[in-house]
Amino acid sequence: MQKLTIALAGLLLLFIMKGTLAADKDHINAETHVALKQISRLKLFLEGTGIDFNYIRRNIDFVDFVNDPKATDVHVIITRSQTGGGGHNYILNFYSSNLSHIGEYSLNCISLPGDTDDDIRDCITRTLKLGLMPFVNETSNSDLINIQYANAGKPKPEEELVPDKWDNWVFRAGANGGFRLEESITRYNYSLNARADRITEQLKLRASYYHSNRYEEIETGSEVLSSVSAHKNGSINSVYSLSDSWSMGLFLSYFQSTYWNTRSSYDAKPAIEYNFFPWDESDKRVFTIAYFAGLENKTYFETTIFGKDKENLWGHNLKVDFQLVQPWGEVETRLEGSSYLHDWSKNRITFSSGVSFRITRGLSFNVGFRAENIHNQLYLPAAGVSIEDILLGNQKLPSTFEVSGDMGISIQFGSLYNNIVNNRL
Repeated sequence: MQKLTIALAGLLLLFIMKGTLAADKDHINAETHVALKQISRLKLFLEGTGIDFNYIRRNIDFVDFVNDPKATDVHVIITRSQTGGGGHNYILNFYSSNLSHIGEYSLNCISLPGDTDDDIRDCITRTLKLGLMPFVNETSNSDLINIQYANAGKPKPEEELVPDKWDNWVFRAGANGGFRLEESITRYNYSLNARADRITEQLKLRASYYHSNRYEEIETGSEVLSSVSAHKNGSINSVYSLSDSWSMGLFLSYFQSTYWNTRSSYDAKPAIEYNFFPWDESDKRVFTIAYFAGLENKTYFETTIFGKDKENLWGHNLKVDFQLVQPWGEVETRLEGSSYLHDWSKNRITFSSGVSFRITRGLSFNVGFRAENIHNQLYLPAAGVSIEDILLGNQKLPSTFEVSGDMGISIQFGSLYNNIVNNRL
């Protein structure tokens, strides 16, 4: 009997403690809710490329736009990728540390090839407004928001499936040219380009062609130096989606260049690629490994340093690509290595990286670097390069390495808020 009494007393005590904890939890949640509602206006930090920020500030007046991501309630990063139809998909990524219970999410704004800049900025602004609503709901300013449906009271339109007579094919073409005349210098150039794409969820097809010519004539008094530089390349690429991470493809290309002493180069290379992240996250992060292998048929303008006028080469290359977009900055790094199978010492290794890092309020640092270790210049002419060609930049020079880099820093301080738009003069 005594044991039963102790057991009942223990259960009663446990029930009381559970009720007290639940009450405390409800009290904490209520306090948190009240605290969140103490935010009257959201502070928004917005970033992206090719965005009309002035238009957005003019048409969104229920938030305060700030110029420091450290002092913001909501951070929005806008990225852009091309769609199969020739338009663009603007992806709005929403982040918040103050309102972290809402979580991170993304919204899409898709433009069509014929959309004007006004259509695009209106779509981005409308999408941004919709994406901000969950955050605005957690502020006292939410009482001033009223959502209206533009089609209210009108009959619902019947959905029609419009057949695509082009079967997802998109075609582009362009041409440009220029000239420069001086007393002793004559220069002109032109280029042509064309491209056809067919992109679906399962298959990506692309055919492209590019042609450019440059003519230059310089009078030195005693003689006239003239040069013609020509470049052509075309390609047909097909990529098939095997899964969320695996892809395979076939890459066919044609190349001609006086600069590279190449009369013709025909390449055929199958490839396979693996992405460690799902492709639907490619606007935020990409980590891929791709392997290519195949045949290259080459013919040269001049006999090469290896005594070749033409040759067939089996080659392969491995490419690793990493990209990351986060509120603290961006990282893009690529490592690629290639070699010929008949002689692995004929190889090239390329590393390139760019980092944009936000250090603290108003202070950002960016750096870019590219380095190549070159041992595959089989195309170099045996006769060497003339002084004229060196001065005019007509031919590629022998080199075992190439290195380039840049860095920069930006700082901003002063007023935190920047809602006002003034474009006078």
